Amino acid sequence: MKLVTERSLTRPEIVRWHRRIKERYLPPEGIKLSILLPCSAKKPYSRSKSHMLFIKHIKKGAGDKRNLVHEVSITSPLGLVPRELEKLYPAAHYDIPVTGYWTREEKDIVKELIYSYMEKTDAEVIAHVDGPYREICEEIGIPTTGGNVYSTRALKELERLVSEKLKSYPPVRIDRKREAIKKILDFQFGLGASKYFSKIIVKGSAVFVEEEQVATINPSTGYFALTLRGGELLKEYGRYYVKISFRLESSTIFGIGVEKADHEIRPNDEVVVIYEGKVVGVGRAYLSGEEMERAKRGLAVKLRHRVV
Repeated sequence: MKLVTERSLTRPEIVRWHRRIKERYLPPEGIKLSILLPCSAKKPYSRSKSHMLFIKHIKKGAGDKRNLVHEVSITSPLGLVPRELEKLYPAAHYDIPVTGYWTREEKDIVKELIYSYMEKTDAEVIAHVDGPYREICEEIGIPTTGGNVYSTRALKELERLVSEKLKSYPPVRIDRKREAIKKILDFQFGLGASKYFSKIIVKGSAVFVEEEQVATINPSTGYFALTLRGGELLKEYGRYYVKISFRLESSTIFGIGVEKADHEIRPNDEVVVIYEGKVVGVGRAYLSGEEMERAKRGLAVKLRHRVV
């Protein structure tokens, strides 16, 4: 996705990302230090040379307290990308020209998202950034490491700050990988959705709850593609549902057969199809929830799994 002009800030998927960061994202529990980092040309960021370098020095400073640290990337036009969401669309699928100049609107969006993030956590926040990123952080009052972020001096300062900020806290044992999966569930389906997927385990791209597969992680988007069991769990949450008026005989649902649909649904969203109070299928939406309710013709949902 090439994001070149200021109009990129108003693209639906960009606006939706901003809204979901504010409404559907909570920083991990138990963190004591958040580190703001610059974005990178390579996506996801953690696979870039710059972020591998940053992570190396963060680990040195944190030692056995690594679980107390949370990393967030600053970028335009997405604003903020927490580490656990960096493989999601569109965070892992965009490219921007690097001019070294940010408009006031871009800066204001990032500031708003940083403030929203900081309101949700008691963790201290520091920044290892330069250029326009540093200007934004300094305007907010966030301490920065100073200098070129790739310089030995700045990286040593990053190590020192991490060590200093964590010195009064004991190490903790937290399964951050499992927590990251829950953050994706909340981001995709709504804050609180992860509560219905307890004891979640990930094996490769397959996601299990109590030895039953509930989803597969879509390698193209990073989001969950549900199984029927996953659909039953999401039904309890009461979101992203499509209620139909007929018994399924194929894997296609047309608008004329939709009785009611969650208005949060957008095209390409994962949905749960319900008939007479039971989950009968899961699949991908082709229309928004409101469009499904109004449509008298045309494809509404394409099912991946259905009850036979």
